[in-house]
Amino acid sequence: MRRPAGQNGQDSTGHLRRVEQGGSQAGGRRRPLSAAWITDALIAETRRVWSRHLGRVVTQEEAIEMLINVRNVALAIMAAEDEVDR
Repeated sequence: MRRPAGQNGQDSTGHLRRVEQGGSQAGGRRRPLSAAWITDALIAETRRVWSRHLGRVVTQEEAIEMLINVRNVALAIMAAEDEVDR
């Protein structure tokens, strides 16, 4: 189910908002509060791996979005497994 705009640091298109008050900074930009768990090292590693794989430079914003998407998939899988176990 899609959440309304403004929740989880995303706009209505599903893309991360560039700035959310109180988010941590990396590279001079604030991260959404929902991305506080993402470290600078994790962003750098994601950029390195995916830039090589895609054959182009992956931006910091793209790396953050990738990491949040992977987390969301993992949370959905865990929730589905919980439902099966009931």
